[in-house]
Amino acid sequence: MISFSVPHKKSPYGFFSFGVEEGAVFFAGSRHLSIDRTTCLTLVNGLGRLGFSLMTGCADGVDSSFRNAFSESDFKDSSLIACAFKSRYKQFKGTSFPLFVVPEGLPPKVALAKRTLWLTNRCSILILFPSEPMGKGSALAFKSAIMNSKPVFIAGDTRPKESYLYTVYPSSLYGTVKGFWCIPPVYQDTGLCNEAV
Repeated sequence: MISFSVPHKKSPYGFFSFGVEEGAVFFAGSRHLSIDRTTCLTLVNGLGRLGFSLMTGCADGVDSSFRNAFSESDFKDSSLIACAFKSRYKQFKGTSFPLFVVPEGLPPKVALAKRTLWLTNRCSILILFPSEPMGKGSALAFKSAIMNSKPVFIAGDTRPKESYLYTVYPSSLYGTVKGFWCIPPVYQDTGLCNEAV
């Protein structure tokens, strides 16, 4: 299990801690944003060193930023690109590990949604870089991760709306990206986020 601690004023310890089983980190976000190389490499290398596998999709924007970081990092061999289309699968052969993850012949919007659900079902953590307001693809990834009891880090300045489905904690990742952890219910402070409650 890998533990994370988030500053929290109301905790007697000054931190809220949560744990996730080793697995994969899914990097997702707007196809209209690009994330700078240094930020992507900091996140990829930091989370890779913790033992996580790395996943992203086949779209432009945020997906493309992290695909480039995967190929430059020490963790190319433990990264996966989930593709919604055969053409994208062929395009990314030789870079990380491309995988065609949806049935052939689906309409593009359906294929992209199914790819997102495939990724959120298999990740341990979602790191999300949405546009403002949040687009449909990012909203689907967020909702799916939360409903599957996966913690989500949303990069950005806008605090997510409070919900009984998760608790919001302001934080940062590696001192590089500011945002908010959205943590689903856990058994206790150090419980596993992906255990059913």
